[in-house]
Amino acid sequence: MAIFNYIPLFAILLVGFWGGHQFGLFPEKLNYVVFHVGLPSGNIWKPTWGDIAVLVGLVVLYIELFKSTRTTKISIVDHTLSTITFVAYLVVWMIFPWSIGGKGDSTFLFLAVMSFIDVIAGFTITIAAARRDFLMGGKG
Repeated sequence: MAIFNYIPLFAILLVGFWGGHQFGLFPEKLNYVVFHVGLPSGNIWKPTWGDIAVLVGLVVLYIELFKSTRTTKISIVDHTLSTITFVAYLVVWMIFPWSIGGKGDSTFLFLAVMSFIDVIAGFTITIAAARRDFLMGGKG
């Protein structure tokens, strides 16, 4: 499990999205309903594969932000790989037509924006935590 300290989880999502494209799932089936859930209001929630991908992306964003609170040497490697992953998301989004989806779906763009937030927030949180650690250590 220590390998997840080094690998940005958004890279795993990127590879998963590419794999889904290779197996014919994405982008053609991004708007397919996965299951139905009856709500107490009487409405039915019908999440699609794209909705599931965005929800997984939000969970991954939370985990990545939690990982960015570390101030170890591992965090430097993680931030560097997260930046490379974000650049990969941008390149894929601009070059490959499958990343946009058959009907102009924005799921991949949402994941790319979450990867961007991971990079910016990761650097910001790590710098703030390191500054706090430095100031606390300097008083003693």
